[in-house]
Amino acid sequence: NIVCQPATGGLITKGLAGYLGDDQDPLAKFDAAQAKTLLKGADPDGSKTKGLTYTYDPNNPLNKDVAVFLQDQWQTNLGVHVDLAAVDHSAFIKARLKGSYVLARDGWQADFNHPQDWFDSLWGSAVGCPDANCTSGYTTPAYDAAVKKADQEPIEQAIPDYQAVSRMLIQDVAYIPLYYSVGAFLIKGYVKGAGTNAFFDYYWNQYQIQNH
Repeated sequence: NIVCQPATGGLITKGLAGYLGDDQDPLAKFDAAQAKTLLKGADPDGSKTKGLTYTYDPNNPLNKDVAVFLQDQWQTNLGVHVDLAAVDHSAFIKARLKGSYVLARDGWQADFNHPQDWFDSLWGSAVGCPDANCTSGYTTPAYDAAVKKADQEPIEQAIPDYQAVSRMLIQDVAYIPLYYSVGAFLIKGYVKGAGTNAFFDYYWNQYQIQNH
């Protein structure tokens, strides 16, 4: 758990407003038999899964490890061979935002503790979906209306509405959850006020270097 944790609580990670709760995302449940049944119904002759490629950026070594793991799982559990393609991070992001990939890694680091940061940035017509600046290509009138309503509400009132939007994404399988990233820090004993949170960084104005 020092690198990542299973993403079982929906799109938004634990510790941030909008988290659905542990084990509340059914997409995170591993069920190879059901997956095989669903695949057989959607692609009975295998034509839709033929020639698939999963694209990732290897700049973070974890991305390669995940890609190799997914490739093995698809082959082992579903009998589907998926090729892997490594693309440098900058080119990868640009191509992904253009919708160039059928299968690709994605992720999000919260800028501030509000669900709006997630739902206004990744899906919906406001961000350019389905055509521009949109990794997923996902947008529906229902999604746009629900997010617009929640965005205009006080945070206490908006949380249940944002969680309903999160469940809408789950219902439509707009994403496949993999993991929540975990940061590891080594802090010297003479550093006072250091700590961690669910963001990329901690509050630097609380740090103090004591005599040592």
